[in-house]
Amino acid sequence: MGTSKSLSNVKGKSGVMPNWPALSNAVTRSCDGTTLTPERLSNITRHYVEAIGGSSTAGRGSSKVVGRSGINTAKRLGTFFSAFSGGGNNIRQALAETGLTDLTGKTVSDVIDHLIQYCSGETSTIDDRAAKEASRRLLEELVSNASSIEEIEVLLEQSFSFNTSEDLIIKYFGYYIYEHLSILLYEHLVSSKNEGDCQGLFRQIREFIVERLVDMQKRNPLHEIDWSSEEGDRVIKNVYQDVLTVFE
Repeated sequence: MGTSKSLSNVKGKSGVMPNWPALSNAVTRSCDGTTLTPERLSNITRHYVEAIGGSSTAGRGSSKVVGRSGINTAKRLGTFFSAFSGGGNNIRQALAETGLTDLTGKTVSDVIDHLIQYCSGETSTIDDRAAKEASRRLLEELVSNASSIEEIEVLLEQSFSFNTSEDLIIKYFGYYIYEHLSILLYEHLVSSKNEGDCQGLFRQIREFIVERLVDMQKRNPLHEIDWSSEEGDRVIKNVYQDVLTVFE
């Protein structure tokens, strides 16, 4: 979940994350094996948003440490979701629009791996890794229980019967926040704390993030969006900024 070298590249001493100490201290103090109150969990996520530059900066892709890869991946996810829901819930057509035209011999895992690569590409930075792991988490949650391409279609259709694309993009950004925070801090923390306590802490952080976003006000309908346009870029940044604002 991250490396000491990665941490050294983003710590406050480099000037990139001047609010790093407050975030690091909040996480370290909370790793004590207890069940954290909502207030303590909120304190962690608030320090995280401050450390990345605040919602108005990071949410527009202007943070030096996070945002750009997450925004680009979210636009690709939006493209796939729109292709599926706007194309009569036809998974083969939607996959073809992402470049996967030959499904001969393809497994569900192959399809998920293709979509992760389509959405996130190669990874070279912490931001890239967080975006890719968040897309993996969301896509596996949606369709990993399928045993065939046809079942992927059924599961996605069921998901869109009670979720909008905005709901899913909001959840993606929640996972993105969690993955970025994990990569920044987990390995550093586990070197000095009990591993079980670390796992318990980050599980609580993930659950807190997801729960806080369930009732988030939806303000950015994503149907009929051209994801390659300036409007698509603006709208996806609006969603990300709104998500970060929840935790400020």
